[in-house]
Amino acid sequence: MTHVISLLNMKGGVGKTTSTVILGEFLAGELGRKVLLIDMDPQISLSITMLGEKQWLLLNGNRFTLAQLFVDALHEDDEPRFNLGQTLQRDASNVKNVCDLDLLPSSLDIIPELPHLEAISAAARSADPPVWEIFRQGIEPILDDYDYVLVDCPPNLGVMTMSALRISAGYVIPTIPDVLSTYGISAVQREVKRFAKTAGIAEPEALGTIITKNQRGIGVHKGQLARLKNDPDIPPLLYPPIPQSNQIAGSVEGDYRTLKSKYSRNNYDDLFDLAEAFRQRIEEGE
Repeated sequence: MTHVISLLNMKGGVGKTTSTVILGEFLAGELGRKVLLIDMDPQISLSITMLGEKQWLLLNGNRFTLAQLFVDALHEDDEPRFNLGQTLQRDASNVKNVCDLDLLPSSLDIIPELPHLEAISAAARSADPPVWEIFRQGIEPILDDYDYVLVDCPPNLGVMTMSALRISAGYVIPTIPDVLSTYGISAVQREVKRFAKTAGIAEPEALGTIITKNQRGIGVHKGQLARLKNDPDIPPLLYPPIPQSNQIAGSVEGDYRTLKSKYSRNNYDDLFDLAEAFRQRIEEGE
Protein backbone atom coordinates (compact mmCIF):
# COMPACT_ATOMS: atom_id res chain seq x y z
CA MET A 1 0.00 0.00 0.00
CA THR A 2 1.26 3.45 -0.92
CA HIS A 3 1.00 6.18 1.72
CA VAL A 4 0.84 9.62 0.07
CA ILE A 5 1.40 12.42 2.57
CA SER A 6 1.79 16.16 2.08
CA LEU A 7 3.93 18.35 4.33
CA LEU A 8 2.45 21.82 4.49
CA ASN A 9 2.26 25.02 6.47
CA MET A 10 1.06 28.45 5.38
CA LYS A 11 4.23 30.02 6.82
CA GLY A 12 7.60 29.75 5.10
CA GLY A 13 10.89 28.91 6.79
CA VAL A 14 9.41 26.42 9.24
CA GLY A 15 11.36 23.37 8.06
CA LYS A 16 8.99 21.70 5.59
CA THR A 17 11.80 20.74 3.23
CA THR A 18 14.12 19.65 6.04
CA SER A 19 11.34 17.48 7.50
CA THR A 20 10.61 15.96 4.10
CA VAL A 21 14.25 15.04 3.49
CA ILE A 22 14.79 13.63 6.99
CA LEU A 23 11.65 11.48 6.89
CA GLY A 24 12.46 10.28 3.39
CA GLU A 25 16.08 9.41 4.12
CA PHE A 26 15.37 7.59 7.36
CA LEU A 27 12.36 5.73 5.98
CA ALA A 28 14.44 4.55 3.03
CA GLY A 29 17.86 4.24 4.63
CA GLU A 30 17.00 2.80 8.05
CA LEU A 31 13.43 1.48 7.89
CA GLY A 32 13.58 -0.31 4.56
CA ARG A 33 10.83 1.59 2.77
CA LYS A 34 10.77 2.66 -0.86
CA VAL A 35 10.16 6.41 -0.93
CA LEU A 36 9.36 9.08 -3.50
CA LEU A 37 9.86 12.76 -2.67
CA ILE A 38 7.92 15.30 -4.73
CA ASP A 39 8.85 18.99 -4.87
CA MET A 40 5.70 21.07 -5.42
CA ASP A 41 7.28 24.33 -4.27
CA PRO A 42 8.39 26.73 -7.06
CA GLN A 43 11.17 27.85 -4.71
CA ILE A 44 12.80 24.45 -5.53
CA SER A 45 14.39 24.00 -2.09
CA LEU A 46 13.81 20.24 -2.07
CA SER A 47 15.15 19.85 -5.61
CA ILE A 48 18.36 21.72 -4.87
CA THR A 49 18.79 19.99 -1.50
CA MET A 50 18.57 16.55 -3.08
CA LEU A 51 20.27 17.11 -6.43
CA GLY A 52 22.60 20.06 -6.00
CA GLU A 53 22.50 23.10 -8.25
CA LYS A 54 24.53 21.64 -11.14
CA GLN A 55 22.33 18.58 -11.64
CA TRP A 56 19.14 20.60 -11.22
CA LEU A 57 20.26 23.11 -13.87
CA LEU A 58 20.90 20.25 -16.27
CA LEU A 59 17.45 18.77 -15.69
CA ASN A 60 15.77 22.15 -15.88
CA GLY A 61 17.50 22.97 -19.14
CA ASN A 62 16.13 19.75 -20.62
CA ARG A 63 12.66 20.43 -19.16
CA PHE A 64 12.80 17.33 -16.99
CA THR A 65 10.84 18.84 -14.09
CA LEU A 66 7.22 18.87 -12.96
CA ALA A 67 6.79 22.36 -14.40
CA GLN A 68 6.61 20.82 -17.86
CA LEU A 69 3.60 18.73 -16.86
CA PHE A 70 1.62 21.90 -16.14
CA VAL A 71 3.02 23.78 -19.16
CA ASP A 72 1.82 20.98 -21.42
CA ALA A 73 -1.67 21.18 -19.94
CA LEU A 74 -1.82 24.96 -20.40
CA HIS A 75 -0.53 24.86 -23.98
CA GLU A 76 -2.48 21.97 -25.45
CA ASP A 77 -1.73 22.98 -29.05
CA ASP A 78 1.99 22.40 -28.56
CA GLU A 79 3.68 19.02 -28.66
CA PRO A 80 3.73 17.57 -25.10
CA ARG A 81 7.22 17.63 -23.59
CA PHE A 82 6.72 16.13 -20.13
CA ASN A 83 8.55 12.82 -19.74
CA LEU A 84 7.83 11.12 -16.42
CA GLY A 85 10.63 8.56 -16.78
CA GLN A 86 13.33 11.16 -17.39
CA THR A 87 11.96 13.56 -14.78
CA LEU A 88 12.06 10.88 -12.09
CA GLN A 89 15.47 10.98 -10.38
CA ARG A 90 16.33 7.65 -8.82
CA ASP A 91 18.47 7.20 -5.69
CA ALA A 92 18.55 10.95 -5.20
CA SER A 93 20.01 11.07 -1.68
CA ASN A 94 23.58 12.30 -1.17
CA VAL A 95 24.05 9.56 1.46
CA LYS A 96 25.83 6.54 -0.02
CA ASN A 97 23.91 3.84 1.87
CA VAL A 98 20.45 5.38 1.30
CA CYS A 99 18.85 3.67 -1.68
CA ASP A 100 15.24 3.54 -2.85
CA LEU A 101 14.76 7.28 -2.35
CA ASP A 102 13.62 8.93 -5.59
CA LEU A 103 12.68 12.50 -6.47
CA LEU A 104 10.38 14.41 -8.81
CA PRO A 105 11.98 17.88 -9.02
CA SER A 106 10.31 21.26 -9.40
CA SER A 107 11.29 24.32 -11.40
CA LEU A 108 11.23 28.10 -11.17
CA ASP A 109 9.69 27.96 -14.65
CA ILE A 110 6.29 27.20 -13.12
CA ILE A 111 6.11 30.67 -11.54
CA PRO A 112 4.89 32.58 -14.66
CA GLU A 113 2.30 29.85 -15.23
CA LEU A 114 0.79 30.10 -11.75
CA PRO A 115 -1.65 32.96 -12.58
CA HIS A 116 -3.08 30.84 -15.40
CA LEU A 117 -3.36 27.81 -13.14
CA GLU A 118 -5.04 29.93 -10.47
CA ALA A 119 -7.54 31.15 -13.06
CA ILE A 120 -8.36 27.55 -13.97
CA SER A 121 -8.70 26.76 -10.29
CA ALA A 122 -11.15 29.64 -9.85
CA ALA A 123 -13.28 28.05 -12.56
CA ALA A 124 -13.03 24.67 -10.87
CA ARG A 125 -16.58 23.62 -11.59
CA SER A 126 -16.30 24.27 -15.33
CA ALA A 127 -12.66 23.33 -15.98
CA ASP A 128 -12.13 19.92 -17.56
CA PRO A 129 -10.10 18.48 -16.01
CA PRO A 130 -9.86 20.56 -12.80
CA VAL A 131 -6.36 21.95 -12.33
CA TRP A 132 -5.58 19.59 -9.46
CA GLU A 133 -6.25 16.60 -11.71
CA ILE A 134 -3.40 17.56 -14.05
CA PHE A 135 -0.82 16.55 -11.49
CA ARG A 136 -2.59 13.37 -10.38
CA GLN A 137 -3.01 12.11 -13.92
CA GLY A 138 0.60 12.93 -14.81
CA ILE A 139 2.29 10.99 -12.00
CA GLU A 140 -0.28 8.30 -11.24
CA PRO A 141 1.56 5.61 -13.26
CA ILE A 142 4.40 5.44 -10.70
CA LEU A 143 2.62 5.97 -7.38
CA ASP A 144 2.08 2.28 -6.67
CA ASP A 145 5.84 1.67 -6.96
CA TYR A 146 6.43 3.23 -3.53
CA ASP A 147 5.64 2.61 0.12
CA TYR A 148 5.68 6.34 0.85
CA VAL A 149 5.21 9.43 -1.30
CA LEU A 150 6.11 12.61 0.59
CA VAL A 151 5.12 15.92 -1.01
CA ASP A 152 6.90 19.14 -0.04
CA CYS A 153 4.34 21.93 -0.52
CA PRO A 154 4.79 25.70 -0.92
CA PRO A 155 3.89 28.00 2.01
CA ASN A 156 0.37 28.67 0.73
CA LEU A 157 -2.76 26.79 -0.21
CA GLY A 158 -2.71 27.66 -3.91
CA VAL A 159 -2.94 25.33 -6.87
CA MET A 160 0.33 23.50 -6.24
CA THR A 161 -0.72 22.58 -2.72
CA MET A 162 -4.20 21.69 -3.98
CA SER A 163 -2.61 19.39 -6.53
CA ALA A 164 -0.60 17.73 -3.77
CA LEU A 165 -3.63 17.31 -1.52
CA ARG A 166 -5.57 15.73 -4.39
CA ILE A 167 -3.29 12.68 -4.26
CA SER A 168 -2.74 12.68 -0.49
CA ALA A 169 -4.46 10.47 2.06
CA GLY A 170 -3.07 12.66 4.84
CA TYR A 171 -0.88 15.60 5.74
CA VAL A 172 1.66 16.63 8.35
CA ILE A 173 2.34 20.20 9.55
CA PRO A 174 5.97 21.09 10.34
CA THR A 175 6.33 24.14 12.58
CA ILE A 176 8.87 26.00 14.68
CA PRO A 177 7.69 26.12 18.33
CA ASP A 178 7.12 29.87 18.45
CA VAL A 179 3.93 31.92 18.46
CA LEU A 180 4.01 33.17 14.86
CA SER A 181 4.87 29.81 13.32
CA THR A 182 2.17 27.88 15.15
CA TYR A 183 -0.52 30.52 14.75
CA GLY A 184 -1.71 29.26 11.37
CA ILE A 185 -2.06 25.55 12.14
CA SER A 186 -5.83 25.75 12.55
CA ALA A 187 -6.06 27.75 9.31
CA VAL A 188 -4.26 24.94 7.47
CA GLN A 189 -6.80 22.44 8.78
CA ARG A 190 -9.73 24.64 7.72
CA GLU A 191 -8.34 25.15 4.23
CA VAL A 192 -7.67 21.44 3.72
CA LYS A 193 -11.29 20.75 4.69
CA ARG A 194 -12.52 23.45 2.32
CA PHE A 195 -10.48 22.13 -0.59
CA ALA A 196 -11.65 18.55 -0.06
CA LYS A 197 -15.25 19.75 -0.22
CA THR A 198 -14.58 21.76 -3.39
CA ALA A 199 -12.78 18.87 -5.08
CA GLY A 200 -15.35 16.31 -3.99
CA ILE A 201 -12.75 14.04 -2.40
CA ALA A 202 -12.30 12.44 0.99
CA GLU A 203 -10.67 14.92 3.36
CA PRO A 204 -6.96 14.14 3.85
CA GLU A 205 -6.30 13.11 7.43
CA ALA A 206 -4.38 15.42 9.76
CA LEU A 207 -1.68 12.94 10.76
CA GLY A 208 0.54 15.00 13.00
CA THR A 209 2.58 18.08 13.80
CA ILE A 210 6.39 18.00 13.54
CA ILE A 211 8.33 20.44 15.68
CA THR A 212 11.38 21.81 13.84
CA LYS A 213 14.38 23.98 14.75
CA ASN A 214 13.73 23.26 18.40
CA GLN A 215 16.09 24.85 20.94
CA ARG A 216 15.77 23.07 24.26
CA GLY A 217 17.21 25.92 26.27
CA ILE A 218 14.86 28.59 24.90
CA GLY A 219 11.93 29.37 27.19
CA VAL A 220 9.59 30.32 24.34
CA HIS A 221 10.22 27.00 22.61
CA LYS A 222 9.72 25.05 25.82
CA GLY A 223 6.46 26.86 26.56
CA GLN A 224 5.07 26.48 23.05
CA LEU A 225 6.00 22.81 22.99
CA ALA A 226 4.05 22.24 26.20
CA ARG A 227 1.08 24.20 24.85
CA LEU A 228 1.01 22.29 21.57
CA LYS A 229 1.31 18.95 23.34
CA ASN A 230 -1.90 19.68 25.25
CA ASP A 231 -3.86 21.36 22.46
CA PRO A 232 -6.65 19.00 21.31
CA ASP A 233 -7.43 21.17 18.28
CA ILE A 234 -4.18 20.57 16.40
CA PRO A 235 -2.81 17.36 14.89
CA PRO A 236 -0.97 15.39 17.61
CA LEU A 237 2.76 15.98 17.97
CA LEU A 238 5.24 13.55 16.46
CA TYR A 239 8.18 13.07 18.81
CA PRO A 240 10.95 13.92 19.21
CA PRO A 241 11.31 17.44 17.78
CA ILE A 242 13.92 18.16 15.11
CA PRO A 243 16.65 20.14 16.91
CA GLN A 244 18.15 23.38 15.70
CA SER A 245 21.53 22.21 14.47
CA ASN A 246 24.22 23.32 12.05
CA GLN A 247 24.65 19.69 10.96
CA ILE A 248 20.99 19.51 9.97
CA ALA A 249 20.78 22.95 8.39
CA GLY A 250 24.10 22.60 6.57
CA SER A 251 23.73 19.09 5.17
CA VAL A 252 22.88 20.09 1.60
CA GLU A 253 26.29 20.03 -0.07
CA GLY A 254 28.69 17.13 -0.28
CA ASP A 255 28.43 13.36 -0.22
CA TYR A 256 28.05 11.32 2.94
CA ARG A 257 28.68 7.68 3.73
CA THR A 258 25.96 7.27 6.35
CA LEU A 259 23.09 9.20 7.91
CA LYS A 260 25.13 9.48 11.10
CA SER A 261 27.91 11.25 9.26
CA LYS A 262 25.43 13.55 7.50
CA TYR A 263 23.41 14.60 10.54
CA SER A 264 25.97 13.84 13.29
CA ARG A 265 25.77 11.18 15.97
CA ASN A 266 24.27 13.72 18.37
CA ASN A 267 21.20 14.19 16.14
CA TYR A 268 20.91 10.72 14.62
CA ASP A 269 18.94 9.09 17.44
CA ASP A 270 16.33 11.86 17.58
CA LEU A 271 15.86 11.84 13.81
CA PHE A 272 15.59 8.05 13.69
CA ASP A 273 13.03 8.10 16.50
CA LEU A 274 11.01 10.77 14.68
CA ALA A 275 10.94 8.71 11.47
CA GLU A 276 9.90 5.63 13.44
CA ALA A 277 7.15 7.59 15.21
CA PHE A 278 5.97 8.82 11.80
CA ARG A 279 5.99 5.26 10.43
CA GLN A 280 4.02 3.97 13.42
CA ARG A 281 1.47 6.78 13.07
CA ILE A 282 0.95 5.96 9.39
CA GLU A 283 1.19 2.18 9.39
CA GLU A 284 -0.14 1.32 12.82
CA GLY A 285 -2.25 4.35 13.71
CA GLU A 286 -0.32 4.97 16.94
